[in-house]
Amino acid sequence: MKTCNVAEAKTRFSSLVDEAEEGATIVICRRNIPVAKLTPHSERVPAKKHRTKIGWAKRSGVSINGDLTEPALPESAWEMLR
Repeated sequence: MKTCNVAEAKTRFSSLVDEAEEGATIVICRRNIPVAKLTPHSERVPAKKHRTKIGWAKRSGVSINGDLTEPALPESAWEMLR
């Protein structure tokens, strides 16, 4: 079981929730006296990490035309943006 003080819990709240979601129990202390416990919810299935898969738009009709290494606008058009 992991313990942390209130100040640390405030700054690392998101990462502590992630740890609890993975099954850890965190005891939150005030002046080293336990006051709260952060535990995983028993009915919830751990969430999958969202990751974009390469090639996800392969058959969606999205296509990129042109050369991606060349500028989209000619240099003369950039002058108006300055």
